Amino acid sequence: MDPFSDDDPWPDEPEEFDPDSLGPETPDATDIDAETLESVPEGLFRAFVGSAIMLNVALFGLSLGALLIYFRGDTEVGGAALAAGGAAAVFAGRYYWQYKRGDFTDGTATDGGDDS
Repeated sequence: MDPFSDDDPWPDEPEEFDPDSLGPETPDATDIDAETLESVPEGLFRAFVGSAIMLNVALFGLSLGALLIYFRGDTEVGGAALAAGGAAAVFAGRYYWQYKRGDFTDGTATDGGDDS
């Protein structure tokens, strides 16, 4: 009899644990195809991507600038990073306000002027 074989499990050994049995069932994500992307208005897509990029830059710049100023006392580089992060946050807000105002409804941003 081989003491290392799996034929005869220990009597008090628990059954194998299935980690997928915990929690709710996760639904299958649908694939995004070309038709789905074409159904999104171009202006909405541009506003979303632009604001997402600007918010990432803002978060990075503001946090890096605060860390540089607080831990290293480097007000020159830290201040520049804070200014860049603040400017990126303003640009993200601009994208949001332009979308809320309806500037991106036809696929292009308008300057608010009259076409007459």
